[in-house]
Amino acid sequence: MSRQGHSSLNDMDFPMTAKRPTIVVIGYNRPKSLQRLLTSLSKAHYPSGDIRLVISLDNSGTLEPLRLAEAYDWPHGEKRVIHRKQRLGLRNHVLACGDLTEEYGDVLVLEDDLFVSPYFYEYTARALAFYADDPRVAGISLYSQQFNQTANLPFTPIDDGNSDVYFMQLAASWGQAWSRRHWQGFREWLASNGTDISRIEDIPGDIRSWPESSWLKLYNAWIISSDRYFVYPYRSLTTNFGDPGQHFYIASSRFQVAIQQQRIDYQFAYFDDSLARYDAFCELSPQTLKKLNPKLAGHDFRVNLFGCKDCRSGLQLTRTDKPGLHSFSLSMKPMELSVLHDVAGQGIALIDTAEVDSASLRAPRTQYDTFRFFYKFPSVPVICVGFFERVQMLLKSARSS
Repeated sequence: MSRQGHSSLNDMDFPMTAKRPTIVVIGYNRPKSLQRLLTSLSKAHYPSGDIRLVISLDNSGTLEPLRLAEAYDWPHGEKRVIHRKQRLGLRNHVLACGDLTEEYGDVLVLEDDLFVSPYFYEYTARALAFYADDPRVAGISLYSQQFNQTANLPFTPIDDGNSDVYFMQLAASWGQAWSRRHWQGFREWLASNGTDISRIEDIPGDIRSWPESSWLKLYNAWIISSDRYFVYPYRSLTTNFGDPGQHFYIASSRFQVAIQQQRIDYQFAYFDDSLARYDAFCELSPQTLKKLNPKLAGHDFRVNLFGCKDCRSGLQLTRTDKPGLHSFSLSMKPMELSVLHDVAGQGIALIDTAEVDSASLRAPRTQYDTFRFFYKFPSVPVICVGFFERVQMLLKSARSS
């Protein structure tokens, strides 16, 4: 697989089969964030031809973002600025931008606190073209997931050979692309099911608790209930600055990731051939574990290594020191590698759920041991600073609500 760098993207680099998605930038009241994103767009590489840019601004009561958007020079094609006359709120604003698929077809959506790789456009166009006819794909992520928000722990996808992407049953919001087919499927589901997701199973608890302003929990509910997936890149094409806004009360670098700096010849895996398939809890598919470790092939089980699932019966593969049908050492990172490579020891077991004390997975001692597995323990001064920052965030959240 070629990994040669290119200083620019020309038509020979860009396949004829790849579509030219419309770039949609979503903004509200953060002109500095918007300027930073637009600057990164200016430095990116594009094929020749009309690359449409839409800058959609919700009504914030300030005209600074609008002036910035109108003054922005976009030499690659049509630029359109939409200034919403009435305040939509984040959910309705994103839904309105998704509805632009009816007018433009494929759209590539970027919220204003993002920053793009110089090669974000080629990746997105190629991925949209490759998975255009796959009914199990519900969108393309530009952001590479490296943190399990449900477990509040690091996430690392397993290697999948030459593929530059993996699959996850979580929708992306930090740089994502939808085709008209993707968005129509979601809109039809939303029209039939509404916004009450309480009856849908296998949705992580933290997603259920997201505020009503979240469009993302609705999209997640759709893909989980219909067994669809997002395509995620191993090398991220966007990063998130976590600027203060609707869902961040203080600036956070927690979700900053390294972005791709050199052009590559993207390789995409077909869904059925991929080993790197994850559910909404960032847990690896049991089919992959069965395929790579024959000991597990004859068992039906749920994967619960992060300990966040509410398993009520049957077998589960989880963190426990109890002996199970098969036991493995909790030693390799990511955790599932210890299972895939059949590393003997304690810490992980294929075990009957009736023998697992689910409360113990959330006990302080267990959380401490898990923290020590993933991280070096911080110093006392660092702990104190973190504690006071957490208090500050809680106070700001209480005031805003």
